[in-house]
Amino acid sequence: EEQARIRKLQNDLKKTEESIHSLETREAEIDELLTKEEVYTDVPRLMSLNQEKEEISRKLEALYETWESLAEEQES
Repeated sequence: EEQARIRKLQNDLKKTEESIHSLETREAEIDELLTKEEVYTDVPRLMSLNQEKEEISRKLEALYETWESLAEEQES
């Protein structure tokens, strides 16, 4: 039973880390796009990318909290 709990915890931690990595990668892509003149002069696209970046930031904040909680639980 304890082994199953530990495996689930490790699996949840891995999934959380993968989600964080994916979102951080997309955030970096958006940052790169925002430096391009054809993007920052295209107001609708600029607004869309900024909105996506804000959503990513919110998701990352929640995932960081989840990761921290899982990591603490794994240590105990």
